[in-house]
Amino acid sequence: MVVLADQHRWRAVELQRGGVMRQGMRSARVTTFTSEPGHILWPTLARARSGQVVLLSSCEGQKIRRWDMLTGRMLWCSADAWSANALAVASPPGGNPVVAVATEDGVVRLDALTGAELDGHEMAADDTIWDVATGLLPDGRAFIAGAGHCGFRVYRWDAATGEPLGPPLVGHTTCVKAVTAITLPDGTALIASEDEAGRILRWNAASGQPYGNPIHGPGDYNMQLVSLALNDGRVMLASLDMNGTLSRWDAVTGEPIGPLMRPGPETRLACATAAGGGVLFIAPYGGPIRLWDAVSDEVLGAPLPGTGPAALSCSDGSVSLATRAGDTEMTVRRLVDPPR
Repeated sequence: MVVLADQHRWRAVELQRGGVMRQGMRSARVTTFTSEPGHILWPTLARARSGQVVLLSSCEGQKIRRWDMLTGRMLWCSADAWSANALAVASPPGGNPVVAVATEDGVVRLDALTGAELDGHEMAADDTIWDVATGLLPDGRAFIAGAGHCGFRVYRWDAATGEPLGPPLVGHTTCVKAVTAITLPDGTALIASEDEAGRILRWNAASGQPYGNPIHGPGDYNMQLVSLALNDGRVMLASLDMNGTLSRWDAVTGEPIGPLMRPGPETRLACATAAGGGVLFIAPYGGPIRLWDAVSDEVLGAPLPGTGPAALSCSDGSVSLATRAGDTEMTVRRLVDPPR
């Protein structure tokens, strides 16, 4: 089923707020499925090193579930329930992908193929971890980074073993709420973390050394930080605070990219790289999802139904988008940017 854009209605809305709209991305629904009552589907999408797609769902106090993206069949359900603040997927070399679960009592690792909890080192069990991110070090090892509450610390672990990669990273002066992993064009792996006051710090993921100067964002009680590879070779950091102020930065230089955007409060953010460039997916709690060009601020056609976007870049230039509708329904779409 192809979702057609209501171009005239959306153009009128965007002209009122000063935006520019270009031809929208074409959207084809892959599948829609429903979980059992009581399990709210907040989606997470990731790609393992093998190329397989990992589609997960979570909710506070609920078990983690993995789903087949094409059929909607549940592949596994975790044995235990956690107050999961965030999920991420790491790909250790030579092993199964690992799901990192940020909880009120540190980080839990699950085998992404079976859902079984993995043994290993305690991972910040005495701290609340608000967010997790995963990446690859230059030597090929996969790592997990966590945003800590106590002591305003940022953690990093070997994804395969759970062993710390060094002491916690310090420098924030208030609670760290968000973290993202970045691979620069020269292969350098970075961790970027943001605290409640909107201050972003960057670190070399391998050495733990600070990278560049702090970025002082304009946000108030920052909640989300994502990174996005742009087609011009730059890497963007996009930050969204609780009041709906979105700011964008060059991950290397720390310089702003474009003006502030104000999509509104209680908004969720995702991003992906498409054939036509970087795309931001922005949705209020009740939806719908709006698509923006990450650099030019152009609106990419009409909004899509749903909320809680999770986006994944595909090798053919398309984007997989998982969204929530209601409490138990999830839809996966494939988005294709039309030729210019």
